[in-house]
Amino acid sequence: GSEPVDPRKAAVEAAIARAKARKQEQQAGSEPVEPADPRKAAVAAAIARVQAKKAAQQQVVNED
Repeated sequence: GSEPVDPRKAAVEAAIARAKARKQEQQAGSEPVEPADPRKAAVAAAIARVQAKKAAQQQVVNED
């Protein structure tokens, strides 16, 4: 794809990443760390979005 990163796609990927992280936390959940911090989730989502954007940009570059 020559298409720029679709923000909706990035949001979906971030949501999936959040869900996966939550599942892993539940599986690991022997340590009762504070409940999922919404701010932490937002930061994680932002990081996931940036990483997804970078990965997509690299894919576009690699396609040439």
